[in-house]
Amino acid sequence: MVLPKWLGILPATVLVAALATMNFLVGIGQPAHPIWDERYYLTAAQRYEDGTAQFASHPPLGLLLIAAGDALLHPNRGTDTRAIGWDKQVAGERLPEHYSFAGVRLMSGVFAVIGAVLFFAVMLTLTRSVFSALLLSNLYVFENAFIAHFRAAHLDAFQVAFALAALLCFAVSVRRGKRSSSWLEFALGAACGLAIMVKLNAVLWILLGLMLIVRRIRLGWHSAPRARLLLTGVLDGMVMASGCLLAIVAVWTIHVAVTPHPPPPGSPAGVKDKAFMSHTYQAYLNGERGFSPLVVLAAAQDYTRFMLTDLKGVPKNDQNGSRPMDWPLHIRTINYRWDSDGVHTAYVQLVGNIWGWLMAGIALVATVGLLILQWWRPCQSSNSERRELMVMLLLQYLAFMTVHAFLGTMRVMYLYHYFLALVLAFCLVPLVLAEAAERWRVLRAWQESELAVITVLLLVSFAFYSPLSFHRPLTHAQCEWRNAVQHIVDCR
Repeated sequence: MVLPKWLGILPATVLVAALATMNFLVGIGQPAHPIWDERYYLTAAQRYEDGTAQFASHPPLGLLLIAAGDALLHPNRGTDTRAIGWDKQVAGERLPEHYSFAGVRLMSGVFAVIGAVLFFAVMLTLTRSVFSALLLSNLYVFENAFIAHFRAAHLDAFQVAFALAALLCFAVSVRRGKRSSSWLEFALGAACGLAIMVKLNAVLWILLGLMLIVRRIRLGWHSAPRARLLLTGVLDGMVMASGCLLAIVAVWTIHVAVTPHPPPPGSPAGVKDKAFMSHTYQAYLNGERGFSPLVVLAAAQDYTRFMLTDLKGVPKNDQNGSRPMDWPLHIRTINYRWDSDGVHTAYVQLVGNIWGWLMAGIALVATVGLLILQWWRPCQSSNSERRELMVMLLLQYLAFMTVHAFLGTMRVMYLYHYFLALVLAFCLVPLVLAEAAERWRVLRAWQESELAVITVLLLVSFAFYSPLSFHRPLTHAQCEWRNAVQHIVDCR
């Protein structure tokens, strides 16, 4: 009796979600102090909960989700938190006594779990094997840098989840060959739009859709009317663009709708924001005109001017900053927080799973090597889509890194800016393993063993660095042990 495939997929999905929940959500309220950029995002979330109009350094979606998590869990009910939104940042000592971070961190953890499930779905699409996808999903679930960053009220868990949704649509579309799907195209565009509305650098994800259209045109170039092919490509692009635009408009509309009140007079945050508010937007906030598309457009334009001006004020250097060319080498980890009792010190350190990053680096180099080898010594493949996926994902990676190398000349960059590119490199791992096994038959019998070894080493590396991800106390000697492979933390 052959069981339906979904009977294997469902328990695997549940297992991935359960493991991700343990890593990203359990105990998310600790440490009860601001971590890295939380000192900015807490204030923005508070203004959303107060219904106060505001602008920020990033588009509003991630901040809206942080605020939604706090409103949903509402762990600080009975506590006056309005003063938190008075300025654009807040120090830990200015927070109310016994302030709970569980609410503002909730949605970041939830989206980290959603991202884990989407990553499993991407791996399943690439490998067509539940077992392989389950093991490869550990690249995400047990990635220490993701855990340290996503357990705080940061924006990147949202962006990575939406980017993975777009990648899933892209991978499924590639598997469909010449056949297009309006639903998939629309979903890909919408996912890109949502990722852009978390952080603007996700605009680079649009390249996935462009490559998809070009591939379909190329596949049918010699077998179908070219005019029809080009028209179909244009129509597919319009569907993607409509999904992207609809997502962007929806976010701007929600942003304006939930913040109908003008900033409090004299508040430092309000003073900064009012300088960018147009007459149309201020008239709406003052009750002089109703909610309308024109108001939403004016607010979006004002918000965009604020972001662009704020970008000009970002310093070019920082002691925690890093260069994009150093990111694949896991250089310049960041200490988000440390707390000591004189004997033990607990850290929140942005440090990756060294084995996972090594696999990502090997996959990138191997992709280039295998593609060159295929050009030099062609080898018949039972899966031509695999090589095309390798080429397109590699191009997406190189485009992302090139643009960020340019941005690095204008502003400081940090290791977590590499997360989207790291996900792309992770996606190359199963493709490289399959391509190598097909080219060299001796490797075919070892594919499951290879995945098992990769998984074991991944879990060992995760356990070794996990105290730095979960704020667990270490002695100075125990901390220094974590620098044995690579210096990643200045031990206190």
